[in-house]
Amino acid sequence: MRLDGEPEEKAPPVHDYDDPAWGPLPVRPAALRWLLLLPLTLVFLPLWWVLWVCLAVCLYFVAPVAELIVYMVPRAENGATRMLDATIGRMPFLPLWCVTPVALVREGDSAYYRARVDRRIEKQTRRVETSRHRREYHRDLELGAHHFRGAGARYVLGVASEQGWNLHPVLRSHPRRLLRLRHNGRPRPPHARS
Repeated sequence: MRLDGEPEEKAPPVHDYDDPAWGPLPVRPAALRWLLLLPLTLVFLPLWWVLWVCLAVCLYFVAPVAELIVYMVPRAENGATRMLDATIGRMPFLPLWCVTPVALVREGDSAYYRARVDRRIEKQTRRVETSRHRREYHRDLELGAHHFRGAGARYVLGVASEQGWNLHPVLRSHPRRLLRLRHNGRPRPPHARS
């Protein structure tokens, strides 16, 4: 509270982009990837996805009640979004420990991951800029650590900010697990397009 009785406005979270957490994830040894993580992925990932589907079905039945509450209670939408982020956002569809085919072959290849990030952001930027109705779902982009593992979250934010993307204002990002970005909705100047 300020001295004049008015509530203080919350400052947006400040991130320390020089923190090593924003850099590339450490390279996992090949023996660990092939002998331990690959078998664990093959065994537990299908069970993980079944759990995900069960949770999605449960939320499908809870969603109409939550939607009714959001319509009836003013400003409940941000709270509902934060609640979903606190529950579903903690349970990724593809866990960080699992090994994708790309990680088996390209682990530590930063040039490959940078090109992958560049393609993904460019594709989503084109979608935002060519959308006639500026739909909100086009403006949101989630990148799991599997997309930017060898490049790092700092690189993703550098490339994304040049094309009008920023960290999502409501949903939290975790530089080691998940980046949630939102486009500002404005097209890039003609000289900035490739």
